[in-house]
Amino acid sequence: MKDRRIPILIVSWLFTLPLLGAQLSPQLESEAKEIETMLIAPCCWTQPVSEHYSAAADQIRTEVRQMLASGMTRDQILQKYVAEYGQRILSKPPARGFNSLVYFLPVLFLIAGAGVAVLVVRRLRPASAPTEPPAAQQPGSKYSSQLDKEMWG
Repeated sequence: MKDRRIPILIVSWLFTLPLLGAQLSPQLESEAKEIETMLIAPCCWTQPVSEHYSAAADQIRTEVRQMLASGMTRDQILQKYVAEYGQRILSKPPARGFNSLVYFLPVLFLIAGAGVAVLVVRRLRPASAPTEPPAAQQPGSKYSSQLDKEMWG
């Protein structure tokens, strides 16, 4: 039982060791946190690294801090991860090529939906008010006496 815990402790110590040694300035620490929000955790591809808790996300957090401490910029770090994992690693894809549809389609659908709503409302609204009352409401019609009789007794 004791033999199983030792490798686990060694591995967890190896993951936390770089974080203990690399104390970043407050400015670099905030930059690291911003970069973490820009990257998706590659273990499940569902959450940003900043919100995900897994070994892969922890490793990326550590690597980001190490790269910032070595002088790399945000763009260089993001390019490194894009080269390794592809565009999928970015939480917000760049607006060029096919990815630009992500930014323009919602606006187009909103405009098209508003146009359809206007057309539906126009079709449901009567074209013009009737010029003469229906036959049952005209005085002297064959139904008006029966209607008066049924309504007033």
